[in-house]
Amino acid sequence: MKKFACFALTAALLLAGCGGTDGDNAAQSQTETQTGSAAQESTAQEGTGQTEQEGTQTEGTQTESTEAASVNGASIKAGDYSYHVESLEKEWTTDNGTLACTVRLAYPVFEGDTEGEKNINAFFKEWADDKLDYYENDKDSIVNIALQYQTEMETEQNSTQEDSTLPPVPPSEEDFSVGGVTVRGSVISVFMESYSYEGGAHGMPGRANYLFDKTTGKETTLASLISISEEELNQKVRGLFQEQVKGNTEGFFEDAEETLNNKTDFIDNYYFSEDGVVFYATPYEIAPYAAGYTEITVPFEELGL
Repeated sequence: MKKFACFALTAALLLAGCGGTDGDNAAQSQTETQTGSAAQESTAQEGTGQTEQEGTQTEGTQTESTEAASVNGASIKAGDYSYHVESLEKEWTTDNGTLACTVRLAYPVFEGDTEGEKNINAFFKEWADDKLDYYENDKDSIVNIALQYQTEMETEQNSTQEDSTLPPVPPSEEDFSVGGVTVRGSVISVFMESYSYEGGAHGMPGRANYLFDKTTGKETTLASLISISEEELNQKVRGLFQEQVKGNTEGFFEDAEETLNNKTDFIDNYYFSEDGVVFYATPYEIAPYAAGYTEITVPFEELGL
C-alpha cells in the first residue's frame, strides 16, 4: 500500500498519475494488430518531430535519417540497403473493459537476403518478442502498473457506489519508433526512439542506438570501433558540451558544468547521423525537460570511423 499511496499522491499533485495493486484481478483483454509490410505508428511525441528526410551520402557515410521512419510500408533507402518498418500495437483492458495501456512497437526489417541483413532482422524480431514478454509478465512493467491502478480505482468505486477517491488517470502508453538507419563503413547503425506516458504532466522520451557488423549482422559497440580511448572520448565530448553551457547559461541548470565534469558515460548516449556521431544529454540531466535533448556532434573522422 505504501507504493500505491505514493502513486496516488503523485497523481493528486499533478492532477494525474499512476500506481497499483495486485494485477491478478485484471483481465488482459488484448487487441493485437500487426501489419506485414507495416506502416509504423506515427505518434506525436513531445520534443520529437516525425518527418521523413531524404537520404544523403557523404564521404563513406550512407544514411537515411528519419526521426520516425513511417512511409506506409514502402521501402526506405539507407546507402546500398533497403528496409521497411513493421509495427505491432497491443491494448490491455481491465475486466470491466477500461483501457489501461497501449503499446506500439515499430522496428526495421531489411529487405535483402545477405547474412548480415537476416541476422539484424532476427535481432529485432527477438527484441519485439522480449518487449511483449516483459509487458505481460513483469509486475513492474508499464502495462501491469496501469492495469493495477485502473482495477483498484474500479474496485473502490464499485464497493462504495461512489466516485473513487483515487484521481482519474488516462490510459498509459509506450511507443517505439525507428529514428533512422545509417551506414558507415562496415557498420549499420539503427537509431530507435521511444516515448512513455504513465500519467502526470507529460511522458518521457527515450533513445537507443544499435550497431551491427554489415557482413555478419552481429551487434558491436562504439567503443570497439573508435580509434581513441574512452577517456579521450569523454574529454572531447565534455568539452563540446561545456562550450554550449558557457554560451547559454540561462538555458541550463546552475550545476550543469559540475554535472558534466562528473559525467564519464558519454559513450552510452549517442546515435549516428550523416555528419558524425551525435552525443546527447537526456532531459533533466543538464537542462529542463522543455529543452529536450542537448546534443553535440563529433565528426566520424575524429573518432577514426
